[in-house]
Amino acid sequence: MDILGLLELQGRLFLLMGVGMFLRRRLLSEAFQKGLTDLIVDLILPCSILTAFGTEPREDLLRSVLFTLVLSTIIQIGCALIAAALFRRSPANRRPVLSYGTICSNAGFLGTPVAESVFGPEGVLLASVFLIPQRAFMWTLGVSYFTKGGGHGWKKVLTNPCILAVLAGTALWAARMDLPPVLDGAVRSLGSCNTGLSMLLIGMLMSGFHWRDLADPGILCFCGVRLVLIPFLTLAGCRIFHAEALASQVSLLLTAMPAAGTTAVLAAKYGGDAEFAAGCITASTFLSMITIPLWCAAAL
Repeated sequence: MDILGLLELQGRLFLLMGVGMFLRRRLLSEAFQKGLTDLIVDLILPCSILTAFGTEPREDLLRSVLFTLVLSTIIQIGCALIAAALFRRSPANRRPVLSYGTICSNAGFLGTPVAESVFGPEGVLLASVFLIPQRAFMWTLGVSYFTKGGGHGWKKVLTNPCILAVLAGTALWAARMDLPPVLDGAVRSLGSCNTGLSMLLIGMLMSGFHWRDLADPGILCFCGVRLVLIPFLTLAGCRIFHAEALASQVSLLLTAMPAAGTTAVLAAKYGGDAEFAAGCITASTFLSMITIPLWCAAAL
């Protein structure tokens, strides 16, 4: 994809998110937003992942899958170390938000559609693999930031619909089996809704954006870490160690994503600074519309 294609992609994403912001402010309730979130996580995104595994198994693609899994694991460990080093002196009510937002990006809702638009079905496949370590960290170490104890454990990770879709897709892919035509058609139809619905949801989440969020030093510092430092270190590491091309490209793109929406959810649930978390999410999402095309260009 060339620069013109990236700009066209950016314009399309902006338009879809703008529609989401309008709908949330004028027509749709918070209950609808929550229902849409559950629909995407539990059905649409898993279907998109299953569709991606319909790609013909190739030796180079298998190598990309393995490299992506290793890269993602290394990146997650690195993000945890960055959070521990940079935010240990932050205010107690903000520290869990900053730490969680550092290890958990919005690579699922925002990253997967962008990866699909830039890299096609192979992008979705590698994005789903990239998310395995992140979801493991999200429900273990991530939750422990707020609870000061153990996370939800591996049961929560292994029963995640997206993880189940990866496992099912991997089994079908390895066995070179296809779903029955009727089921395959239904799965593909649902999976094709992923980009549109995910962008609408991102727009809804951004409907609470306030310009004053960009004046908060803590939020700006977080955005710098999430949107600039982590992708830069990923790019530098991949270049230095000559990482496999497609795996490093997709991994770089997904590390450039803003804070995950669950940051505010967990902050509200466990008594963290939910307002600060919402500011981190909306500000990083807004600013990512500037930084994502730059990292896309760097990845390509």
